[in-house]
Amino acid sequence: MVAVTIFSVGILVFFVYTTNYSGEARANFEDLSYEGDLVMNNILSEGAPENWHLAGPTITLGLSTNGKLDDEKLDELDNLITNGDYGKTKILLNTKFDYYFFLDQNLNLHMNGVTKEGLGKPGTNKDNILATNLIKITRFTVYKDKPVTAYLYIWE
Repeated sequence: MVAVTIFSVGILVFFVYTTNYSGEARANFEDLSYEGDLVMNNILSEGAPENWHLAGPTITLGLSTNGKLDDEKLDELDNLITNGDYGKTKILLNTKFDYYFFLDQNLNLHMNGVTKEGLGKPGTNKDNILATNLIKITRFTVYKDKPVTAYLYIWE
C-alpha cells in the first residue's frame, strides 16, 4: 500500500512538473519571438524621427532610409555600442533581451573602411552566443544597392 502511494505521488509530481515546464518554455519562446519581430521591424524601419542620427531626441532606432540600410545610421548605432550605450540601444529598440544584428556579408562602417561582422551586444559574434533561449529572425533588405539577407539573434 505504501509503495503504491509513493509511486502515485511520484507520477503526479512528474505530470505537474512537465505540464508547467512546457508552458513556461512556450511563454519564453513567444516573448522572444514577438520581441525579435519587433526589433527587426524597428531596425529595418527609418526610426523615429526619420533622421534620428543627425540630432535631437531619438524615440526608436531604425537603420534604413528609403528602404535601404543607411551607412550613417549603422555608424551611429556602432558608435552608441562602442561608447558603452548598448543598454540605451536596447531601450530605443524596445527590447529587454540581448540582440545581435548582422548580414550575409560584413558591414563597412565609419565611412573609412572599418569592417564588422555585425552590431549588438559587445563581445558577441554570430558564433559565440551561449544562450538557453535564442531566436533567429531572418529578413531580406538592401545594403550597398544589393539585396542581402539580414539576421537578428535575440536571447535572454
